[in-house]
Amino acid sequence: MSNPIPALVRDHLSAETFKCPAGELALDYCNTGQGIRGTRGIEWFNSFGELLNWLEATDAVSRKQAAALRKRAERSPEEAGKVFARALAVREAMARVLIAKTAEQKPLDGDLRLIEREYVHTAPCGRLAPSDHGFHWTVDSEADELDAVLRPLLESAVSLMTSERIKRLRRCGNTTCYWLFLDQTKNCSRRWCEMKSCGNLMKVRRHRERKSGERHRAA
Repeated sequence: MSNPIPALVRDHLSAETFKCPAGELALDYCNTGQGIRGTRGIEWFNSFGELLNWLEATDAVSRKQAAALRKRAERSPEEAGKVFARALAVREAMARVLIAKTAEQKPLDGDLRLIEREYVHTAPCGRLAPSDHGFHWTVDSEADELDAVLRPLLESAVSLMTSERIKRLRRCGNTTCYWLFLDQTKNCSRRWCEMKSCGNLMKVRRHRERKSGERHRAA
């Protein structure tokens, strides 16, 4: 399940998404918010530049385009800050919608409308390109608008949300973990973000609960 961790993010908290990929860019992006949804309340990304590094590491943005966007951000730091804030807001809206889906709950209308607005707003940064299976959306390689960082994330999210693949969307079975992933197993039996982390943790927890119950009954 683990992939090599790109040097761009090897020492960054977002490297976790490469250790345990979710099967879709939008899900990996949602998973970068695991820190603030948990008890520690830690945001993994602290700047536009850190987000851009992660996108480049995922190949969502090319090296050439990432360099152009960094220069644009350096020239317009206030604009970059605003785009970064929008990116985090989109991430959390995506996460709430998708987590609600895994729980068979109705998503918040405001979250859907935010995703919708940003999808439309960033449309000029998108390009339709041929692929092995037909065609796919990609980022305009010439675009240096800072909005370009949002486009691949929104394309990924909308593509997933409007396809049959959404039926394989899962949230980790550990109730304190917000990790989302696509269950690619044949019998749809995957329960954990990663067996050696949450899977083992839950096994140990169940074992302790069982032993505690046995001691209680014996007493």
